[in-house]
Amino acid sequence: MSLGRFRRSRDRKSIFDISFPIRRLTSHSPEGSDLSRATKIVDDGVDDAKGPLGLNTLHAPPGPTFDLVLVHGLGGGSRKTWSKTTSLKDYWPAEWLPKDPAFTNVRIHSYGYNSDWTKRNDNCLNVHHIGKAFLGDLATSPHIDGSNTNLVLIGHSMGGLVVKKAYMLARQDPLYQALAARVRAIFFLGTPHRGSDSAKLLKNILQVASSAPAYVTDLVRGSGAIQSINDEFRQYSADVELWSLYETQKLAAKGFSTLIVDPESATLGYREERQIPINADHRSICKFDTPLDPNYVTLRNALASSMRGIAEAELTAAQITQQSTIQDLADFLSISDNVDDDFFTVQDARVEGTCRWLLDKSGYQNWKNADSDSPSILWIDGKPATGKTVLSGFVIDDIYEAGSPCSYYFFKHSEKSKSKLSSCLRTLAFQMAMQDAGVLAKLSELQKTNPNLDLENERSIWRSLFISGILPAMSKPHFWVLDALDECSNAKSLFESILCKMDGSAQPLNILVTSRETPELLTSFTALGPKRVLREQISTEETLPDIERLVASKAQSIIAEDDESRGRLVKRIIDKSKGSFLWTQLVLDELADTFSEEAVKQVLDEVPRGMEQLYHRALETMTRETRGKPIIKAVLEWTTCALRPLTILELNVCLEIQLRDRFPQLQDTIAALCGQLVSVDKLQRVQIIHETAREFLLDEGLRSDFAIDRVQAHTNMAQVCLTFLTGNELRPARMQRRLSTSQPVTKKRSALYAYACTAFSYHLSKADPSRNDLLSLLDTFLKANILTWIDHTAQGKSLGPMVRSAKELRTYTERCMAERSPLRRDLQRMKTWAKDLQRIAAKFSAALLTSPSAIYSLILPFCPEQSAIHDTSPNGKRISIVGLANLQWDDRLSCINLRQEKTSAICYGEEFLAVGVTGGRVGLYHPISCQEYRSLNHCELVMQLAFKANSNLLATCGLKSIRIWNIRTGELLQTFPAPRKCVGLWFDEDHLVAVSSKNEIWSWDIENEGSASKRPIVRVNDSHNMDCEAIRQVPAAVSVGIAHKMLAVAYSGKPIVLWYLQDDQFYGYCGKKLVDGETAAHPIQALQFNPNPNIELLAASYLDGDLVIIDPFSDHEIERKRASCHTLSASADGRLLAGGGGGGVIQIFEFDTLNLLYKVRTSDLWIKSLAFSLDGKNLADLRGSQCNVWMPPVLLAGSMEDDVSVETSNTFNDTPQIEQRAKIECVAITSDGVICGKDDGSVTFHDIRGEKLPETLYSHKAAVQILSWVELARTILSVCVSNRVLAWSLGDMKSVAGHQCLLDIRPDYGGNTITHILAGYPSKKLILSTRTTDHLWDMEITAEKLHRTYDSESRTRIWVQQPASSEHVVCVRSTTVDVYPWNAWSAMPVLSIALGINVEGLQLKSRPLFYGVKGTHMLIELEEIDGSADTKRILAFDLSREGLSMSETPRKLIAATAPALTSSAASAQDHLAQIPTITVSPTPCLTHPTEAPSGIIASYPEEIIRRIAHVIGIQGHGNRSRLVFLDSNSWVCSTSLPGNQTAPRQRETHDANSQSLSCTRHFFIPYDWLSGVRHMIGGVARGQDVVFAKDGDVAIVKGGFDFEERVDVSAASPASGSSHGGNSGVRAGLLRVPTT
Repeated sequence: MSLGRFRRSRDRKSIFDISFPIRRLTSHSPEGSDLSRATKIVDDGVDDAKGPLGLNTLHAPPGPTFDLVLVHGLGGGSRKTWSKTTSLKDYWPAEWLPKDPAFTNVRIHSYGYNSDWTKRNDNCLNVHHIGKAFLGDLATSPHIDGSNTNLVLIGHSMGGLVVKKAYMLARQDPLYQALAARVRAIFFLGTPHRGSDSAKLLKNILQVASSAPAYVTDLVRGSGAIQSINDEFRQYSADVELWSLYETQKLAAKGFSTLIVDPESATLGYREERQIPINADHRSICKFDTPLDPNYVTLRNALASSMRGIAEAELTAAQITQQSTIQDLADFLSISDNVDDDFFTVQDARVEGTCRWLLDKSGYQNWKNADSDSPSILWIDGKPATGKTVLSGFVIDDIYEAGSPCSYYFFKHSEKSKSKLSSCLRTLAFQMAMQDAGVLAKLSELQKTNPNLDLENERSIWRSLFISGILPAMSKPHFWVLDALDECSNAKSLFESILCKMDGSAQPLNILVTSRETPELLTSFTALGPKRVLREQISTEETLPDIERLVASKAQSIIAEDDESRGRLVKRIIDKSKGSFLWTQLVLDELADTFSEEAVKQVLDEVPRGMEQLYHRALETMTRETRGKPIIKAVLEWTTCALRPLTILELNVCLEIQLRDRFPQLQDTIAALCGQLVSVDKLQRVQIIHETAREFLLDEGLRSDFAIDRVQAHTNMAQVCLTFLTGNELRPARMQRRLSTSQPVTKKRSALYAYACTAFSYHLSKADPSRNDLLSLLDTFLKANILTWIDHTAQGKSLGPMVRSAKELRTYTERCMAERSPLRRDLQRMKTWAKDLQRIAAKFSAALLTSPSAIYSLILPFCPEQSAIHDTSPNGKRISIVGLANLQWDDRLSCINLRQEKTSAICYGEEFLAVGVTGGRVGLYHPISCQEYRSLNHCELVMQLAFKANSNLLATCGLKSIRIWNIRTGELLQTFPAPRKCVGLWFDEDHLVAVSSKNEIWSWDIENEGSASKRPIVRVNDSHNMDCEAIRQVPAAVSVGIAHKMLAVAYSGKPIVLWYLQDDQFYGYCGKKLVDGETAAHPIQALQFNPNPNIELLAASYLDGDLVIIDPFSDHEIERKRASCHTLSASADGRLLAGGGGGGVIQIFEFDTLNLLYKVRTSDLWIKSLAFSLDGKNLADLRGSQCNVWMPPVLLAGSMEDDVSVETSNTFNDTPQIEQRAKIECVAITSDGVICGKDDGSVTFHDIRGEKLPETLYSHKAAVQILSWVELARTILSVCVSNRVLAWSLGDMKSVAGHQCLLDIRPDYGGNTITHILAGYPSKKLILSTRTTDHLWDMEITAEKLHRTYDSESRTRIWVQQPASSEHVVCVRSTTVDVYPWNAWSAMPVLSIALGINVEGLQLKSRPLFYGVKGTHMLIELEEIDGSADTKRILAFDLSREGLSMSETPRKLIAATAPALTSSAASAQDHLAQIPTITVSPTPCLTHPTEAPSGIIASYPEEIIRRIAHVIGIQGHGNRSRLVFLDSNSWVCSTSLPGNQTAPRQRETHDANSQSLSCTRHFFIPYDWLSGVRHMIGGVARGQDVVFAKDGDVAIVKGGFDFEERVDVSAASPASGSSHGGNSGVRAGLLRVPTT
């Protein structure tokens, strides 16, 4: 099926259901016109009303998929049988079916043969011969033979026997097998399958004839022909749909009345047969009065159902894939409604023959023909109500008839979702994809590469979808029709961002726009120039014929004495219309309900040219209703003040709640009581008839019972919504220990559910704040059902409505506090919830969008104790968190605390946040979690940072050098000498550009080995443009407008200097204006160009506190505000401007208006710099040693409705300063608590039950970097950065007095740092490891016994205790796993297991984990050498397999994998001279598993590995244990362990051949728990509690494994469900797992 046909589908259920394809337009194809006997009946009263013989084509649309053939019966004809009269309009196969959308792709034929049994003839034709002739005509038809359509046959009476016989002959003859296979359905209308009773039949026949042809004899009941056909047909009917429609009325003719074919004979009696009785006699079973005739409707529906079923059954795999692609694209573009609904509504409203005056316009014809010399934009404007929308529909039809692709959009001011340009562009993109396979493929590709497109930013949509995708992919020119542009809320952006940038020769788009003439649109279109735009205006003279047709179409419904009187009335209506279609329509509707001449005269005489008095008259009519006034008033309130038009079902529920009554026929009630002002469209939406009517009803000066008081209306509507929301519909269900799935199966909801959830806060913000009943309802809702509402909102995959509701709830709360004491509990609760909703949307957006039901049990524990949501008590169990004190909300997403390092530079890239420090280090952090990705060393103070777009390049600039790095590999690519004190750094395509304090611009060509050039900002020959002393000054502030090719420089005592970079020349001055109009030369602290190329503005912050917005190109001051900002930053879309001021205050403004949206203070530290993330959802600041990342709700507003401004200037958020506490560097988990090593040297104990406060056990003098716990000996070992090793016996943790120091040493290993420690019990041996050596110590004598040296060994080694044998220790290396006895550590390993796979370039990432009974299975994790810390492989070993099991006595070494061991008496260090040394050569990397026995039992598949950010530990014990990990969306998950018995509650598959891979998702952790760290520190305690180190605290999550959600990871990306772009950032390095 073509995309064009799909786009035209009118299936109301869903625009994406590929069912039976239809088209709105019909035409007779000339296909095969020379060979076919196509009959085109053009007039009534034809000579041969019976119809021609043979196969006659009645309708041939282009690209048919079905051929429908009708065969008449005894005494009938190819036309006569199917027509009630001789009139063409009653010939339903030729006139009704082609106009029916369900039969758009159906070619229709009628077959005629000589069946006039009343005429005597000598032919011997019987059913067999007629069937054979019919088959021959089918086989030789150029239409049927030349196509591969499906055949549907209809036979009336004997025609059914002819059809059966022809089908059997085709099945029996090999020449016709292909044709027979195309027969998919046969419809029998009154067919005598068993004949008729011979006596009755002959009696009826002989009354009018004395003899009968052979085929009449065939019809006698029991005849050989009948019996033969029936017996044979059963053998061939299995593959064909059979429909039998039989008469139920007797035929009355010439004095007798009888049932010609009784039901028994008219049906086959087959199991698969569909039998339908028809309320008609034998003759009228195939003739109908009108298309609404019930008998015709029955037959038509049966045909449509059959063809739709056949079409659906024939969908190919490619079509199914296309359907999925289209659905995915619709979801990506957020297309929820049927894009054709508005067009179909307009089509139905247009009267036939109207709007054709446009075809006579040469300008329109040139535009439609896409002439190269004609403008590509056609603007048609007219007065209100002149039929512009209907004209748009006509243009769309005309373009389709010409065979050209066309997309369209109907703006509607009354519906906010349809008044935005972003929605228009998304809809146009979707329609274009439906009509162009290349565009569809390109958008599908863009969907994968840019899944988080900002759907509400029209500039982003135009750049990302159209410029980068659609326009280059278009295969032919395309047409756009944009209706009612004046009702677009941001039409200016269409001109600034799209039309003015388009080159008509390069972009194959022809655009037609209709609108009212407004000054703004006139200015915008005029600015495009006459070569781009052609204007046509709708005049009264042109539309008058259309109004005449409209009036003529309804003239018969007007009461008049005679046709002459009606004609005079029609003329009077047309004269008074003055070109207004709306006025005409309203008058005609009112006249249809008048029944006297006086009433008609009154309607016409009292209605002026304006419509206000008409509205008054409508209200007067409504006033006369005695019992319907309450419902009229309620309907008018809902239609004028609703957030969007309600459907009949929605309005019905509203009225039931508001009026406490039921309205079974609400649509009829509305039409009867207030139909003059309210209409119900085809989509069952209740709407005010026109915007002027809405304005009329809301006019405060209106004196009427039905005048709408806005406040009272919104109060009533808010009360209805809250009454609904506090009912059982949103009552939370008792939660089970299982999360909802990602695709929740929701119960059937009330019709009002969606509207009430979306609109309650909107009405509340405009309601009467003095109403106590409303306040009580809101309080009940917040206490009872608010969590269910949050769940519902998150299921919509957007938290924008939640943020908007928070803003509206705050507005209502402030108004209520003005009426009452603000200290009331309910008002305080409302105020707290208003804040909570904003913070929940910002803090937990990813978790909510991934699993909306997390709000009930998983999110609450992470909320501050003083929040309203924290005290909410949902049904069921929830997790608990021990160890964290979280009292208040703040908007800070994360804080990267660099401790002793001072921050100096910051920059956001597409995937990372870069932070430079004074010591020369540059940290790369994931933008959301702020977890460290890698670190780069610039080796000197970092002053500037710059990312190169769409690449992996980062430039860092210090005092002496500029370096370019590959951020993926950490490789230093290029180094250049830095200019003196660089004050600006940026990439310009393949050039790196810097501005120095010496007023020089440096440039390096990074693609040409870094060839450099420099030029002064002011040349000597340009010095006349400004004072020469300016070049000798150091710039006070610099801003580069990359999109504008401009440089702004501020010097002391001078206005802002502008330089045009492209031509390298002075442009002029600009700045704020003094009273006398001169440009000020006041000192400037910061400059910031707007980065949006369409917004040519510059922000300047002056030392005197003024923040000024300037148009630098015209030197015009736009806005000014007192803000005191010393640093500025702008969002990438140019919407927001952030300023950092004294006292740690951050302010966010609208860039162009300086309207203050948000203000926050967190500390008194000086803010050095600010930076927006590229998506504009985060703001980072530098102060002291901290980098704070903020996500205030106002930053989310860019992806929501235009009216969502979250914070206002009167809102000031105080965020508490982060306490400087010792940071946890490592942990060891014991059976009763967590031992932590901190960067201040302390070793502390944290009770796992949270019953005791943390206590310090002992301290080092330097930061602790390693901990090792020996559970059996109750001993903790710690190593600090100075290589001091302490061992303490802790004994009973209830008292510190019992603790004893067992070991205190500081071995000197020649400057090598200890990287690993392991103690053996009961051997009392100790292993200390550096990068190249291992040292065995005897703890009883505190002496080193032996050490190993590893030649050229750079890979990580980890020693672990073998859980199955306390006498053995395991050394895990990158290529082997070696087992040694503690008492023979110097000997050969008793066992060596080769990895058996190619691990080239990989190394161990974390300490091995043991699981299974007695720890017989081991898990190791691998990562890249010197690369990213992402997990690359996870391997599982079975240490209990035959030949690999442990024993207490040494076994013979497996020679193939044993490392070479040699004694060495020499030593490099004096203190090791007397210690035996073993030199270990590196073991070759094995590439073939046959080189040695391998203990690997499984390698986790790539789909699982991609999701793992950190391995946390093992949950459970024995064979039912599971691997616990943190996924890339910050969810704690688990999956089965190879070799273990999986718990029955959850089975995941890790087989590479499996069709499904899954894991179990349990709970999430906030992103800020990982802020600023590369290594996540934590583990699993007691097999059930998860431990995390967060700065200086230990967080213990309890009960998290009680919640389960199965996640299919077979095809899911690791970032699935994240609300932020790409990888959400929880990818990390080494997980430090404690020893047990």
